[in-house]
Amino acid sequence: MASYVPAVLIALLMFSHATDAMASMASEDLAFFYFVLLWPAGICKQTQGLKCCKPLTGEPAEEDFYLKGLYPSDISGNYITGCNDCSFNNNEISGLEEDLQKYASNITCPSTNSTDSWKTLWETYGVCSGLGQHYYFKKSLELLKQIDMLSILSKHDITPTTDHGHDYTVAEISEAIKTETTYTASIKCSSNDYADYELLEIHLCFDKDATTIIECPVLPTFTCPDYVEFATYSFKDTAFKAANPIRMSVPE
Repeated sequence: MASYVPAVLIALLMFSHATDAMASMASEDLAFFYFVLLWPAGICKQTQGLKCCKPLTGEPAEEDFYLKGLYPSDISGNYITGCNDCSFNNNEISGLEEDLQKYASNITCPSTNSTDSWKTLWETYGVCSGLGQHYYFKKSLELLKQIDMLSILSKHDITPTTDHGHDYTVAEISEAIKTETTYTASIKCSSNDYADYELLEIHLCFDKDATTIIECPVLPTFTCPDYVEFATYSFKDTAFKAANPIRMSVPE
């Protein structure tokens, strides 16, 4: 029995290392990451006016940018997907759930479980990132906090507004981001049946280690008019709350 226990421990350690290796396997084509921030009003406007639905669990932030994704990409700017079959494991986001529910919630209507979105993000893109699952989501949240896009824009008097006659130019949004980060962002907008265009996504790039912001090797291009709304939004049956800077509890 004495010799059996160490053998079991060795086997478990070997399995653990094998699992870690699979989880952190990066594509040989990985050149950089697209980091995409989402302005929720762009989603809300498409289907529900300027109201979205809270997910079935958790409390999403009510006035801030969300995490859309950290996307491994090749040198041509193509997303790299499905590198291995390492499945999403709920235990691997332990300690991150509160911030993921705040800043990476699925807020479409009808209400759904955000875990399904995280599962898709990991199993499609995260498995090609070279990062383990926990660190992939932890790093994504850290980058969101590091950039703090709401503060960047507010420094240039670009703030969410309830005045839907007050639009901002895509050029001034882009210039504000470049002034504060020194790098060029790509802006994506959404529209509804009335051709009201709303800020939807902001795309930036990070190096292949997902640590340093860089100029995008390939800057995505989207069709937006010269002027877009940057509107406030709320959730169904939820009172609007004033804007707050990002305050996360990402564990060290």
